Amino acid sequence: MDAIKRFIPSFFIAMAIAYFGYHALTGEQGVLNWLVIENEIRETEIQLAAAQAEREHMEEIASRLRSDSLDLDYLDERARAVLNVAHPRDFIVEIDTSNRR
Repeated sequence: MDAIKRFIPSFFIAMAIAYFGYHALTGEQGVLNWLVIENEIRETEIQLAAAQAEREHMEEIASRLRSDSLDLDYLDERARAVLNVAHPRDFIVEIDTSNRR
């Protein structure tokens, strides 16, 4: 009986350590979940960088079409591409880019 009484506190301490250790690893704020969240942050930062690059590209295109800094060559190029027209003296060279790497 004495041996059991000495064993009980050690048992509960070991169970408490196991419980808190398990939840420190797998819990909502545990180490494993922290690694998953860190990975999601990295992926989101990559998506953010791509979106920012696309936005800068769009802003550059839009700045060429503003009336205060209108690029007439670019406007002419875009109008011809959108309307699918060309000047009779223009040479049209089509390049097949489907086989390029």
